[in-house]
Amino acid sequence: MAVVIFDPDKFREIYPAYSDEVKFSDEYLQYYFDLAVEFVGNTDADSFAPYDPENKIFLRERLLYLATCHLLTLDQRPEGQPGRVTSATQGSVSTSFDLLKANTFVGDWWAQTKCGAMFWTMTARYRVGGRFYGGGNFHPWG
Repeated sequence: MAVVIFDPDKFREIYPAYSDEVKFSDEYLQYYFDLAVEFVGNTDADSFAPYDPENKIFLRERLLYLATCHLLTLDQRPEGQPGRVTSATQGSVSTSFDLLKANTFVGDWWAQTKCGAMFWTMTARYRVGGRFYGGGNFHPWG
């Protein structure tokens, strides 16, 4: 049973916006990785995403890093900023925000950042529900 071990140096290499080791300490990044584990899980028993580095299956690691990036990006935004800036005006200060639209409230939350949108897209196959075909139960003897 393989678990993803967070590597802050690898994370900083993938996401250079978080390469400032003073502002984003290893402990700070680890905290957000641990939060991401709450979303994705990190063992075969509690995660929907496979992870088997010996067979080059890294989906769980990628999803955990994307979720960590998403949470960090949301944390770095000024208070009250609900999404992407779509327009800004300086004279008499005006700013408009927009969310990428998904079919659900949860999807809208993930779509607030590039990392979150990629996470949401990569996990789509795990959100597809089954089908139920209702109907009468036929039995030849009634």
